[in-house]
Formats: sequence, C-alpha cells, structure tokens
Amino acid sequence: MTREEAKEFYPILQAFAEGRLIECRTKPSSLKGSDTPNGWTEMKDFEFWNNTEYRIKPAPKYRPFKDTKECWQEMLKHQPFGWTRDKDYDIYDMVTRVTDSGILFAGSYFNEIATYDFSYDRVTFADGTPFGIKEEL
Repeated sequence: MTREEAKEFYPILQAFAEGRLIECRTKPSSLKGSDTPNGWTEMKDFEFWNNTEYRIKPAPKYRPFKDTKECWQEMLKHQPFGWTRDKDYDIYDMVTRVTDSGILFAGSYFNEIATYDFSYDRVTFADGTPFGIKEEL
C-alpha cells in the first residue's frame, strides 16, 4: 500500500473501527468490456485489495409522505401506533389526525393544537425511525 492509498483508506478503516458498515466492489476501470455484475457488497471483515474500491455504506434517505394514505400505511408499521417523538425537545406526542396537508397533534407541548406538514423533519416515529418514506438507494 502506498502513502496515497493509505490516506484514501484511512477514513474507511476508522469508520470500520467505529462500527459503521463498509462496502466494496471491483474498481469499474478493472472491468472494461466485461458484463460482470459489480454492485456494492457489505463486508463483515476486510483487508486492503488492489483494484477494489471501498466506501462507508450510505445512510438510508427518507422523503416526506405524499398524502394521507401513504402516511397512514407507514404509521401502521410502527409501534406504539400513532406515537411520535420530537427530537429537539425529547417529547412524545400522539398523532390525532392525518390529512393530505399533514399531521395534527392535540395537547402538544403548550397544550394547544399543533399541525405540521409532512416535511416536518423534527419528528420521528416513537421507535426512532424517521417520519417519512425510505427511498431506495
């Protein structure tokens, strides 16, 4: 391994030591003219190989719900049903209404009704999952 390769590899090794997931694949430049599948593969243990590129597995991305039906279908997958957590204040609230324009909480932080659109990213489901739809990478 050269010093330049070590500089490139160091953040990957550090992330692996911290418990983050690492993926690898054959460098595309090594596969010219080949129909060999070359998707990213998660590694349990690894070592440095030539002609291989590494990356820290990207975190999943979430988008806001598009409508009431999509929000409701996702809410059904999370327990306790209907409960959310405000990340800024560490407060758990129950969703009392879902409309195409967003979600409504009654008896929220200041004992008032609070309405938020679906892009309100301060809220997660009570189980810690982001309040939205997971997008495929």
